[in-house]
Amino acid sequence: MGCCLVAGALKAASNSTLGFLGLNTQDSGVTLEDGYAKQALNCIIDKYGRLGSRRGWQMLTTDNGTLDDTDSIDSVFEFRSLSGSSTFLSAGGNKIYKGVSTLVEIPISDDDASGPVDLVTQPTFTDNRWQWAALQESTGAATEANAFAGQIGHPMLVWREGGGSGPYVLQRIGDYGTIPTGVSTFDPDCVHASYGRLWAGRLSENRTTVYYSQLLAGASFTGSGSGVLDIGAVVGGNDEIVAISSHNNFLVIFCHNNIVIYQNADDPTNLALADVITGVGCVARDTVQQTGTDLIFLSKSGLRSLQRTVQEKSTPMRELSLNIRDDLVAYVGGEAASTIRSVYFERDALYLLVLPGLKQTICFDMRAALPNGASRATVWDGIVPSACISTYDRNLYFGFDGGIGRYFGYSDNEKGYRLTYFTSNTNFKEPFSLKFLKKAKIILIASGSQDIVVKYGFDYNTTYSSRTFTKDIIGGSAEYNLAEYNIGEFTAGVGISEVALNLGGSGKVLEFGVEIPINGAPVSLQEMSVYMKTGKIL
Repeated sequence: MGCCLVAGALKAASNSTLGFLGLNTQDSGVTLEDGYAKQALNCIIDKYGRLGSRRGWQMLTTDNGTLDDTDSIDSVFEFRSLSGSSTFLSAGGNKIYKGVSTLVEIPISDDDASGPVDLVTQPTFTDNRWQWAALQESTGAATEANAFAGQIGHPMLVWREGGGSGPYVLQRIGDYGTIPTGVSTFDPDCVHASYGRLWAGRLSENRTTVYYSQLLAGASFTGSGSGVLDIGAVVGGNDEIVAISSHNNFLVIFCHNNIVIYQNADDPTNLALADVITGVGCVARDTVQQTGTDLIFLSKSGLRSLQRTVQEKSTPMRELSLNIRDDLVAYVGGEAASTIRSVYFERDALYLLVLPGLKQTICFDMRAALPNGASRATVWDGIVPSACISTYDRNLYFGFDGGIGRYFGYSDNEKGYRLTYFTSNTNFKEPFSLKFLKKAKIILIASGSQDIVVKYGFDYNTTYSSRTFTKDIIGGSAEYNLAEYNIGEFTAGVGISEVALNLGGSGKVLEFGVEIPINGAPVSLQEMSVYMKTGKIL
């Protein structure tokens, strides 16, 4: 007896199946929930829940002074004076600079009776991973804003008005202000300003102690109001301090394997130990970011958020990288902790984790958690900066080889990049049925002549079938209600278009993807749908 194929009616699977939930490399490809992605490269999930191209970057530095084109800017900070003006301070090539378009080297100064003068013998810097913090000094007519910079193995620095009223100068703490009593070299690797004080820790000669300054005197680490916190007495002398931060009137000290939390940080006379989280710590100083409602940090088991509710004594933690945990842990294991960078970009609700050895940046969407508590994750391979800073005017700046760039436009310093998105392997909840792929429909928001490559494969075969189409998209297409698709954020000339294409092939499990070149204009995928017939062999 022969066999015959019985096919069912045409069925459609759209965003509910091809949803934009971000990467999931943690769960088995066989059991992976519909809606996750196997690949998500150079894309974001925007505030409307659609998949779109990330922005690119533009180099802003046209004159890098004494910085070599091959030297990277490894630290960058926006300093705001009391008048509201901004100055960018950065470090690269073992020097410190001010400016963006033009980098001007800043010498180290001293203070004498006639005012600040450059030191005859300049300190030798051997690294550029300065951590910066800003703090107001004094009150009334004497009020000024200062910036502080620290990295282990180098004297702590202060950026201040020379003589209290002259041009800003860079000085060593001790030449201006005082270093803590009993400390021979004050070279903290962690500096943090909060509650009117500067907090500094992890010195070469003492890696388990935090020193705090006088109130509104961040350069004064002796005298009334200054003090010391012995973290080694709390967690043991073998666990070093990695980072210092604050949240909800709590001072948070991150060590490698523990987190120490103090309450009443605004009043050191009543400072008290509130909590010690054992077994979880931070592996890299520059991964700690304040979001306004939370603290995010990289632990040895992945990216986590520290959520503190004042009314509760427990400190729950959410695993933001749960869907890519094993991969991320493996990636981090191959990185030098001192080179890992991060930034929280409030305007787009993104946390970026830069892994320079991997040559990738992992982007976490912080708008809302997935049901399992994780954040949607995508990967970028064209923006791998050596420093990051989110600024007061809600822009994002990066340190690169030879200067400073900005997250801007839709090309990587005038070079195109490629958006790639592949769904999980899905059986459309019919594991035993054969699927006959008939066609696909993609609704996208773009402009001009846009190429789009559709790829698909069956039954876990990574040799994909491919179809390439070019679509001419006219801005303001009358076919669609533009307001419904929220395209006001896009530039003029952008329109909505539908790409429909006939496909073929069959199998029980389908993987579907798109690749879109990005070069000068944004692209957003509003909807992806596939149409198929299901059947069985009799």
